[in-house]
Amino acid sequence: MAKNYFLKIFAGFALLGLMASCNTTSDPTESIPNPDEGAPPQKILSKVSVNASSEEEFVTTAGVLEKAVFKDEVNTNANYTGTVTYTNKKITNIKFVSTASTSMNYTFDITPDGKGNIYNASCVATSVNAGAAYVSDLAFTYDTAGKLTKVLEKRKVGGITAYNVFVENLFTYSGENIAQVTVSKGMLDINGTPNMATAVVSKYSFQNYDTQKSPYSTLPKPFFIIRGLISPGHLYKASPNNPTSKYFQLPSPAAPVNTAQTYSYDQQGYPLVEKNQNIVFTYKNL
Repeated sequence: MAKNYFLKIFAGFALLGLMASCNTTSDPTESIPNPDEGAPPQKILSKVSVNASSEEEFVTTAGVLEKAVFKDEVNTNANYTGTVTYTNKKITNIKFVSTASTSMNYTFDITPDGKGNIYNASCVATSVNAGAAYVSDLAFTYDTAGKLTKVLEKRKVGGITAYNVFVENLFTYSGENIAQVTVSKGMLDINGTPNMATAVVSKYSFQNYDTQKSPYSTLPKPFFIIRGLISPGHLYKASPNNPTSKYFQLPSPAAPVNTAQTYSYDQQGYPLVEKNQNIVFTYKNL
C-alpha cells in the first residue's frame, strides 16, 4: 500500500516537471508564427536611367518633390534643374535652369485652384538671344470631369510690349490618360486672337496605355504639365498609366517618330524596366 502511495507521488512530480518544461520560453523547438508583413510600403520615383546613364532624378523629402534634374534636349551634354515652390502645399512656382548658357531658362508663376490643379500661370523665359526671350500668360481650360482640355499661351516675344505669338495645346483622352496633344504655334492678330492660318502644328500621340501605375504618378501632376508645355513629348507623364507606344508628327521636314514600349513591373504594379529603350525606374520608400 505504501509502495503504491510513493509511486503516485513520484508520478505527480514527474508530470509537474514535464508541464513546466513545456511552458518555458527557452524550448528551442517552440514554433513562433511569422509576423504579419502588412501592406507594402508606399513608394516614390527617385531616378530614371537610360542605358545605365541618369536621365531624370527627383529629389523629395517626406514625399514632397523639391527639385528634378533632367537632360537638356537642346544641349545634350547639359541638364535642367526644376526647382519647385509651394504655398499651402500647392505648387505656385517652378524654375527651370539649364547648365548650358545657350539654353532657355524658365520661371513659371502658378495660380492653383482648390484641388491643386493649375488655374492659370505666367512665364518668364530668358535667353542669351534677346530675340528668343519672352514673357507669357497661360489660360487653362478643363471639362466638367476635371480633365485638362486646352492650354492657350500668349507670348510677348523679343521685348515687344504687346502679345504677338500664341501656343495652343489641345488635349484628347483615352479614359483618364492623355492620348494626344495637338500643339499649334502661330501669330496673334491685332485683337490678340490666334490666327490659325499662321500656325505650325505638331501632334504628340500616346497610345495603347497599359493598366499599371505610371512611375510619374507618384509625383505631382502639375509639375509634369508645366514641364510638358516646354517639351510636349513628356506630357504623357501626367497620365496615371503607361503608354506602350508613342507617335510624334512634327512639322516638315522632320520625319515622324514612332516608339514602342514594353515594361516589366514590380508586385505593386509600377514599372521597373522599359525593355526597348533599356529604361530603368528606381524608387524609394516613403
